[in-house]
Amino acid sequence: MNRNYWLLLSLAPAVAALSVACSSKFDTCEARRSCPGGGNAGAANAGANGESAGEAGVEDGDSDGRGGSDGKGGSNSDEGGSSGEGGAPDDSPALFGACSVKGAFACVEHAGAQRLACDGKLWQAGTTCAADQLCDSSDGTCAAIVTECASAKPGVVVCRNDKLLTCGPDLVTATEGTCEGLCKLGVCQAPTCGDEKIEKGEDCDDAAASASGACVKCKVASCGDGVVYPGHEQCDDGNKVSGDGCSATCRAEPVELALGNDVTCARSSTGLVKCWGRNDGGQLGLGDTSNRGDTANTVPSKLSAIDLGTGRKAKAISGRGSSVCALLVDGDVKCWGYNSGGQPSTGNTPNHGDEPGEMGDALTPVALGAGLKAIGVSAADTHTCVVLDGGGVKCWGSNIYGELGQESSVDALSPEKLPTIKLARPAIAVSASNYLDAGKGGYFGGSTCALLDNGNAQCWGTASFVSHGGSADIDNNGAIGNFAGEISTLPALTFSGGHAAKSIIAGSVSAAVLDDGTLRLWGTGPQLGQPDLGSTQVGLTAATLAALPAVQLGGKKVISIAVGRYHACATLEDGALKCWGDAGNYGQLGLGSTLPTDAAPKDVPSVDLGGHAAVQVATGYYHTCAILNDGTLKCWGDNSYGELGLGDTKTRGDTGGKLSADTTVDLTF
Repeated sequence: MNRNYWLLLSLAPAVAALSVACSSKFDTCEARRSCPGGGNAGAANAGANGESAGEAGVEDGDSDGRGGSDGKGGSNSDEGGSSGEGGAPDDSPALFGACSVKGAFACVEHAGAQRLACDGKLWQAGTTCAADQLCDSSDGTCAAIVTECASAKPGVVVCRNDKLLTCGPDLVTATEGTCEGLCKLGVCQAPTCGDEKIEKGEDCDDAAASASGACVKCKVASCGDGVVYPGHEQCDDGNKVSGDGCSATCRAEPVELALGNDVTCARSSTGLVKCWGRNDGGQLGLGDTSNRGDTANTVPSKLSAIDLGTGRKAKAISGRGSSVCALLVDGDVKCWGYNSGGQPSTGNTPNHGDEPGEMGDALTPVALGAGLKAIGVSAADTHTCVVLDGGGVKCWGSNIYGELGQESSVDALSPEKLPTIKLARPAIAVSASNYLDAGKGGYFGGSTCALLDNGNAQCWGTASFVSHGGSADIDNNGAIGNFAGEISTLPALTFSGGHAAKSIIAGSVSAAVLDDGTLRLWGTGPQLGQPDLGSTQVGLTAATLAALPAVQLGGKKVISIAVGRYHACATLEDGALKCWGDAGNYGQLGLGSTLPTDAAPKDVPSVDLGGHAAVQVATGYYHTCAILNDGTLKCWGDNSYGELGLGDTKTRGDTGGKLSADTTVDLTF
């Protein structure tokens, strides 16, 4: 068989598939007749000496740039046949073109898999690169395709992660560039926090970590950055200052207190509630009746927060007796503890929170009425009141003295079907109070006061403790609010100088802090701070209350007031704390003695708080607690049940001439 003919037969399938199948190196007319004439084919297959390129014609140009390499021809040549005149020889290898290095390889085309092999004289059809390879024009070797360039064209810019990648002429090489931000679709994006790439000025940029707070605004989470890092921080208010609800180490601080009969409760800035002290009625909400705070292993820091239900947080607490209520963030109210008068509204169960399984989701919110939510709550010893989001007031529990304001003496276990109390205006706050005898077992009165939206007040209940008109007690039985017409005719209580009340407390002695920072006290008891009056009733008519002068506190404005059964305390604008009234045998005035009741508030020395200022105070039956400006809590007075939370039952504040140092409560949430 003729050698040339054999080559043609053996290479026919491969040659037919190649762009170089129309090379001028084919010597037979049959082979040439299979080639399309002119243009690209002619230019691409120009001979090494340039003789045939002009004959083939290049008027259509050379799309791949090879045909024009001899000089005059090329992709922009208009002159067919001229490329053979004086041009440089075409060095691009072609099938059966001349070669000199035996065993050398060359690529048939850019970004192609077909190769040519030199037999020492001519280029012959060589092996085809593997499926994931292409021929590298620089040396004719087979090389792996750059992954990112696999579906691209030569010279196209793609992305490799967050870097630019320009694909090489054969797609087996690529030139890498950088992006300041992310690379998307071959384009550099502007750097932004959250693009998951750490860029200039960023410590981190991890979306998954951001969700947990580990990476906050592209900075490693730290206390004071304003975002809570769960598991490491309880709060983060954007600073490292204690005393503002979130400590310098991002621990939640107490922001509200509720003191009752031998029990103390504190609410954290994060909505958690802890209670300690007496627990015979489940008032600590821990599912048993064991006291807490009276031993070293039951101090408040070692107690669990009360389970208010899945995802439930408190925004206010109250507990002036032996039951406690929490106003939840969503406006629901939950109560637990003694159920002597139905005040927790937990049904007919005597007490609630004293057995396992009674708290958490099992403790249903108080049924306030269809669609009603609360904005305030006040829990006394035998009745509880709420302010509803529309300004209405409802009370439930014991109603001997008309405390519920329903113009009847019928007790109510639930407020659900009760109408709102007939007040003159919408209320913004309410205060409920009951009075027990010195043995803490006998009940002899109760009252309720509502603070109206115009700064006036209205009060009802035991007639000897609430301001009223001469004919307010229609049935003349010593109670106002238990007979028809007694609520609807309640007088509006105003204060001297026309000042509006900003807060109100009901009790045997009631209190109001006015908008000018002055304090008014009225009723009967040593808390009045007027020892010269003895047992005289003060301000128990609307007229005498309106003329009542401010309590003298050394010219300082009052920030907050708390009134207990026998004593009262006020925080002043300079951070001083003053307590007055009956110190009994327990030192609840915090003066290191049993100060007699013959001292007026202005003459009572301030409680020694170790150089710290008081920001809030609360009074119980015989004990007192204050939150200080460093976020700590101090308690003193009676400690029979561990209500001071100091790990023992030792009374504080009754000896030594000042408040002892061991009154700081070990409290964390």
